[in-house]
Amino acid sequence: MMRARLFDVTKDQTGSVLVEFSLVLPVLAFLILGLAQFGLIFYNYILVTNAATTGARELSISRLDANAYCDVVNAINAASGGLGGSTSCSSNLTITLSVSSNGTAFQGCTTGSGCQSDLQTAYNAASIPPYPVEVTVSYSVCNPTDPTTMILPATLLNIASLCSLTSTMQQAVE
Repeated sequence: MMRARLFDVTKDQTGSVLVEFSLVLPVLAFLILGLAQFGLIFYNYILVTNAATTGARELSISRLDANAYCDVVNAINAASGGLGGSTSCSSNLTITLSVSSNGTAFQGCTTGSGCQSDLQTAYNAASIPPYPVEVTVSYSVCNPTDPTTMILPATLLNIASLCSLTSTMQQAVE
């Protein structure tokens, strides 16, 4: 009688679905959160690229602007969808503004009057096509102090190479 009851217990499959689900749930959750993390990184990359494009366009038309540096940084912040912050003339993004005066070598501009003079020199010395400006915008996605940047730890996803999003754009001086 005891032996028959023991075989009845082994044939009972009540709760097997719960056990299978508990084995599949971590894998499923990891996949869903990984897709969400990739989507967030891709969205931020689009914002960084848009900010670099806007910055290059703004810098290329700023040769008569005495406050060119701050105006370009503010335009980049406005185009970054909130990544750059809202502080006037400074940013949470890493921004590098450069002007070419000979068509190949770029020199950085870090002040309004310095940018204006570099842009004026590039415009006056330009041949056809005009000399370019270059704007590089970088954003760190893996910021441990800002929990909104990462859903899953970068080491868990092995995406440390995606932690820094960088976009560089060039535009002819006008």
